[in-house]
Amino acid sequence: MSVQPDRKWEAFAAREPFFAVFTDPKFRSANRTANHEREFFDSGELLVDAIFHTIRKRLASDFAPESVLEYGCGPGRLAIPFARRSGSVTAVDRSPAMLAVARREAAKQNAGNIHFTTAADFDVTSRKFDLVNSYLLFQRLPPYRGLALFRELLGRIGSGGIGVFHFLYRGTASPVVRMTRGIRERTSIVNGITNIARHKPFGEPFIPSHAYDLDEVFRILVESGFENSHVTFEDHEETTSAIVFVQAPASFAPSDHDLEPVSMEPVSDAMIDVRELIARTSIDELNRTAEEYFSSLTEWDHHLAKPFAKPDEAPPILIGVATLLQGLRLVPGMTVLEFGAGTGWLSRFLTQLGCRVILLDVSATALNIARNLYERQPPIGDRPAPQFLQFDGRRIDLEDASVERILCFDAFHHAPNPDDVLREFARVLKPGGIAAFAEPGPRHSHTPLSQFEMRTYGVIENDIDIHALWRTAQSCSFSDLKLALFQGPPFHVSLDDYEDFLAGGATAAKWVTATRTFLRDVRSFFLFKEGSERIDSRSPSGLAAEVTATLIHPVVEGRPILVDATVTNRGIATWLPSDAQFGGVALGAHLHDAAGKLITFDLHWERLTEPPREIAPGETVRVRMSLPPQPPGRYTLEIDCVSAGVAWFAQLGSRPAQLALEVARADV
Repeated sequence: MSVQPDRKWEAFAAREPFFAVFTDPKFRSANRTANHEREFFDSGELLVDAIFHTIRKRLASDFAPESVLEYGCGPGRLAIPFARRSGSVTAVDRSPAMLAVARREAAKQNAGNIHFTTAADFDVTSRKFDLVNSYLLFQRLPPYRGLALFRELLGRIGSGGIGVFHFLYRGTASPVVRMTRGIRERTSIVNGITNIARHKPFGEPFIPSHAYDLDEVFRILVESGFENSHVTFEDHEETTSAIVFVQAPASFAPSDHDLEPVSMEPVSDAMIDVRELIARTSIDELNRTAEEYFSSLTEWDHHLAKPFAKPDEAPPILIGVATLLQGLRLVPGMTVLEFGAGTGWLSRFLTQLGCRVILLDVSATALNIARNLYERQPPIGDRPAPQFLQFDGRRIDLEDASVERILCFDAFHHAPNPDDVLREFARVLKPGGIAAFAEPGPRHSHTPLSQFEMRTYGVIENDIDIHALWRTAQSCSFSDLKLALFQGPPFHVSLDDYEDFLAGGATAAKWVTATRTFLRDVRSFFLFKEGSERIDSRSPSGLAAEVTATLIHPVVEGRPILVDATVTNRGIATWLPSDAQFGGVALGAHLHDAAGKLITFDLHWERLTEPPREIAPGETVRVRMSLPPQPPGRYTLEIDCVSAGVAWFAQLGSRPAQLALEVARADV
């Protein structure tokens, strides 16, 4: 694990084992009395009592652990009370000096069922425990190390077991104070000088207090399969901390009963009801909240780098995006509205796909960040320029039937007025258009992360009731609803299990169980606007042509090669005009030598009509092509239709016209 010995810390812990835990001057060795030591250990008894009370009230009413892991045990303040309430305790710390104090105190209090061990020795074991506790440890570690340790400790929780983890998540210190503390932590000479100024030993290590992003904590819980959780909050003078209680899933055989949705416990005693939050908060206030959030950002790179900002968050984001892209049936040139576009990372990829993207968001600052993204990382090639549109939370400032697709990626559940927003979607969508959603499920507002977001930022974390949403959608001209079935977390199996899965064996049943569990709290779905969507040449489906061609003789070097062609649209797609950037259909020519070897692939493109216009299914046009002159010799010309940026028709099954070509010398 991440907490390894440190020479300076070890010397400090040997001198100040109690002050290293509680940085109160009364616990320094020079000031500490027997009463202070009793107060120190009594506080551990009270905390462990509170921990068990919360576990039994919120997670497991009959909880009685046989085995406990106390990670970062220090002088044994919590390990000893845990020992009185369990069969055995494994107490781990990086400091041998701390462990020596803990052993003495355990012997004094007749707690003989504690196994004390260093972190280095504990790392080589793989034992799991009924209860894993870590208190006042993570704040001493920078988050990148602490979160890695958190993942490992989650893996130490046995089936149905409990984990209790303490995180500092908010501080009130000024930016200057935070910067000074960071310098002291990283630079020993600065810390030493500061210590001397404060009448402390030069070598006394700085004791950091790192705040954690609870979004990250809860995301790790979700990824690790922990659904049952509870959070309590503690306010101190300069900080607010959270104690996160989680219960590991119990091992079970798949059954329909096990797969029924379970009710989520409230994440704190002051449960926030999202409906009440919506009722007491105006749309304008929520718009200001969103603007304040984005305007408070001092560093944008994480937002701009999505979906590749972090290795662990990239896979679920990409899976979610891929699921929507499959159902959206995008083609180049489509007008796509991204609702809640935020910093524009997803819109930029839609632009890269050739779509005409409208970024819609309530925050002007978010849209400015998105503009910055397009400037810093412009899409490759000639792509339609994006449009940035601020949303007032009520009406989308677009004409009726003006967009072909709408995309909501983890944004619709923030809307306080989802019915009104759906009606706006129906208004601006063209007939046959599609609105795609990647959203959470019906228990979303009850999750720890949602409660934290609503409590901390005042944002809406609404539940997605797909049945209610579909009723509203049907009332405003949506004619169909489709939900995506897919698997998010990795499901990796052995070769034998893979063959068993293909044969429909027990592995297939396990995969279905895992998928159903994942989909409980995920709703990726598509709403289809009533009416039919015209199929055109921006999509390869429906493209077919019949081409006949004849050469105009004589063909002489130095002169254009003239070809008369007759072209009939034999597909079901309307061909866009030849000058359209995406999907414009033209007549093209490939040049081969007499043996059939390709000489020039794109020899020439010719417009089908002058001026360019659409060609309907079944329509026939006649075209005279003027091809560039060629040297004397024998060739084969291949005449085929091409949809710009989409495909040559021969790639889709149509037969091109082939002409034997002989170019004569000019003096013959």
